[in-house]
Amino acid sequence: MRHTIYRRAIAILVVLLVFAQMGQVAFSYHQKQKEAAEAGQDTEQKALTLWYTDEKLNGYLVQAAADYKEQTGVDVTLQLVTAVDYIEHINTASISDLGGPDLFVVSSELLEKARLAGLTVENDSFTERELSKNFPTKAIDAATCGGKLMAYPFYFETCFLLYNKNYVDSAPSTIDEILDYADNYEATEATEKVENIFKWNVADIFSNFFFISNYVNLGGETGDDPTQVSLDAQEVKDCLAYYQSLNAFFAIDADEVTTDNVLQEFIDGKTVYTIAKTDAIAQIDAADGGYFYGIAEVPNLTDELSTKGLSVTNSVVVNAYSKERDTAKDFARFVTYDKATELYTMSEKMPVRLGVNYENPEMSVLLTQYENSVEVPKLTDLSNYWIEMEIAFANIWKGNDVDTEVDSVTRKIMSQLQAAE
Repeated sequence: MRHTIYRRAIAILVVLLVFAQMGQVAFSYHQKQKEAAEAGQDTEQKALTLWYTDEKLNGYLVQAAADYKEQTGVDVTLQLVTAVDYIEHINTASISDLGGPDLFVVSSELLEKARLAGLTVENDSFTERELSKNFPTKAIDAATCGGKLMAYPFYFETCFLLYNKNYVDSAPSTIDEILDYADNYEATEATEKVENIFKWNVADIFSNFFFISNYVNLGGETGDDPTQVSLDAQEVKDCLAYYQSLNAFFAIDADEVTTDNVLQEFIDGKTVYTIAKTDAIAQIDAADGGYFYGIAEVPNLTDELSTKGLSVTNSVVVNAYSKERDTAKDFARFVTYDKATELYTMSEKMPVRLGVNYENPEMSVLLTQYENSVEVPKLTDLSNYWIEMEIAFANIWKGNDVDTEVDSVTRKIMSQLQAAE
């Protein structure tokens, strides 16, 4: 109960600080308006509205809006909105008398949907040289639709391997090596806390998908080409058979495991290796305060079966309905590039911008993992693929026939794609 009251008090304090900061910005704005009016200058100011769905961006965006206001005199109103039917709500608002946002933050999987709704404007704020120098190809591809760069790449999420440096010196290159470690493991006084050699959330598609992602094609490099979809290569089935075999080694209960409890057990020193998502690093640092962990790319399964992590890129889109397109483009560049070096420290989000320095140098591995990942596709007809595959992974983990599960998902998805032609 005390912890609950404490957390509520902290939450209230944060809200008050945010409003206080916004109040200071408003006071500064009105003061400058008054000074400009007294000097006989034009006081009409441009204004922008940005929509987003992740509350972790609150602090960063409030500060970015304040800094942009200070530099340009442009007010930016921020609106945290629900993620449910996000694109539909933007579209409805945009064509209404009240108008919609000038900009919005969107994940790569919804970018094509936004483009088809007529809500996107081409990103022409960077030269090709600037793009190639400051953003990884993966981020540029994630912000590309219909052959054009239609958004401003902002931050990414991916999965990777964490290992406890108190127990092992380096990361394994394959899961086979983890199995060898498990076979030869002998408990010592130094490892008295260890309960799991390798544990991850087997009920989460984002954490599982690295097993097969190297052998599926989800719409080509930019994830929006329906002619480039392949879901049932023999290697996919081989990887899933390998995945199924791990249940005999690690016996993870898919009905009980959660991402939070897996991470907590790693923090508590109970687990040697785990698969984690990008936001796990900040949680570990907050809980432990020391770098007892190592960060590595997801290991291959064997010397023959390779892996890739799954990733999602969030970008800022300039709304085609905006009456302040040029100003919106300028702010989109500001928030995703000029100020992005502060994004992680203020929001725990990993910016796609290159050249950002982190207190923990191993954080650079996350960007390498991202660059070598498979991006969630933009094709709307693949949207339920993730639900179907999560079910398939669950069934396979519990012992169902691999070929049957893969073939069933493939038939459903390919049928949808053909019907959409």
